[in-house]
Amino acid sequence: MNMGIEEFQRIKNEFSCLKLHPVYLEHESTLTSEDSARIRGSELKQGIKALVFSDGKGNWVVVNIPADKKVKQKRVAEQLGWSKKRIRMGTKEEVLEKTGCETGAVPPFGHKTVIPILVDKHIYDNVESDFNMGLRTHSVKISTEEIKVVFKKIKAIEGNFVKMISHEK
Repeated sequence: MNMGIEEFQRIKNEFSCLKLHPVYLEHESTLTSEDSARIRGSELKQGIKALVFSDGKGNWVVVNIPADKKVKQKRVAEQLGWSKKRIRMGTKEEVLEKTGCETGAVPPFGHKTVIPILVDKHIYDNVESDFNMGLRTHSVKISTEEIKVVFKKIKAIEGNFVKMISHEK
């Protein structure tokens, strides 16, 4: 199966068109953000976790958050004017259908279907960002300033979409 290959190429092309300087990594297959960070030799918080949500009425969104955080679904629903009771994560099958990628490999942008993209501002706290490129075996490391350029170009909506723990700043 060629899941994720097109998305991988789409992301590489986007970086190339924008003249960015990513570092591509090929590694053993990873399923979790923790595994990915370990394999990449980077901190968990540098990872961008792309989560797929539905409003239960056929609308979809990809929410990008730092890999060490949890998403606050109510904030996502508020941002999009969705019902807070109906918002839910996509199933494995839905994620594959909408993004062209398996769960654990969904990139922050470059999906099979054009889906609105939300970006949590905490991603920008890192100097470097990394994420899977549509495949569980392929990652990229890129300066956060450069990933910001991509998010701006694709008109991603920035906001605060993570749960904060009281002892954090």
